[in-house]
Amino acid sequence: EEWVTEAKSRGLLNLRKSPEALKELTQKGAIELFTKLNIFSEAELHSRFHVRLERYIKNMQIEVDCLKQMFDTQILPAAYIYHGVLAKAAADAKAVGVKPPQISTLTRLSDLIEGAKAKRSNLDDFSSKAEATHDEFKKSEMYATNVAEVMLGLRELCDEMESIISDDFWPLP
Repeated sequence: EEWVTEAKSRGLLNLRKSPEALKELTQKGAIELFTKLNIFSEAELHSRFHVRLERYIKNMQIEVDCLKQMFDTQILPAAYIYHGVLAKAAADAKAVGVKPPQISTLTRLSDLIEGAKAKRSNLDDFSSKAEATHDEFKKSEMYATNVAEVMLGLRELCDEMESIISDDFWPLP
C-alpha cells in the first residue's frame, strides 16, 4: 500500500489487473514512444496486445476449468464424506444420551458446503457470460473481475473447509 500511495504522488498508474495493463500497449503515448525509438511499430504493438490478451483469457479459462474439476471431483466429495462421518458420530452420541460435540463443526461444514456450491454455480454463470462475449477486451475484463472474484470466494470457502475436514479425508496436499 505504501507503493500505491507513492506511485499516485508521482503520477504513475496503478494497474492492478492484466487487461488494463495490457491495454497500455495500445495507448497513444506508448505507441509514440515505441515507434519513435524504433522498438516496435504500431501494428506490432497492437499484435502484441491481442496475443497477450488471448493468452490471458486462455490461462483464465484453464484456471476456471481446473478449479471446477478440483471442487467437483475432490473437495466436494471429501466434504460430503466427512460431513457424513460427523453426522453419524453425532447421531451415535445422541443415541447413548451424550451431548454430541460434533454439532457445531457439522453445522459449520454444512454452511460451508452450501456456500461453496453457490459459488461454484456463480462461477459457471460468470464464466459462461464471459465466454459469450465477443469483444476480447471485455471478455478479459470479465475474467479479471467477476470471474476472478468468484474464484477467490470459492477458494476461501474451500480453504476453510480444509481447516475443518480431517487430513485423513482431505484429498489435496
